[in-house]
Amino acid sequence: MTIPMTFPRSDAVDGLKMAMRHFASGVTVITAGKGDQRRGLTATAFSSVTMEPPTVLVCVNRSGATHEAITEAGHFCVNLLGEDAQDLAADFAGMTGRSGAAQFDGHDWVETLNGAPAYAHALAHIACSLDQALVAGSHSIFIGRVEEVSVNPDRPPLLHFNRGFHPLGERR
Repeated sequence: MTIPMTFPRSDAVDGLKMAMRHFASGVTVITAGKGDQRRGLTATAFSSVTMEPPTVLVCVNRSGATHEAITEAGHFCVNLLGEDAQDLAADFAGMTGRSGAAQFDGHDWVETLNGAPAYAHALAHIACSLDQALVAGSHSIFIGRVEEVSVNPDRPPLLHFNRGFHPLGERR
């Protein structure tokens, strides 16, 4: 039997970081703004909220440029990435040194009906108008009303696990 590591309250941040590294999740790029004001970030903090009305949420650091872009534009787009988009995920995660509107260069984008940029090769994109913003520590929880969805099915997703991007593996 293995005895689990215990992190007392004083080490809770480190413990939570370690625990979250072992939670496999899909990878998204959250985008907002138009033209030179476009901004985005790679995120795993995304979830559906309700179907009536259709809403989703994303969690975004309040000190980042994407937070400002979402707030100013009043919209955002959640781009669900396939395993062929590791380079895009790396660009928007800040792993390549590119920032701001330059992160969009070299990738194919379309504009959603509300003006948010959508990755043309995403497994799906979900364009939302900003409905609510709730402050939670260093982040805002943006709740968006879904206005447009595009789906490109039958492609394997990109996963995030243990601080890296990974394909799903064998599908049955």
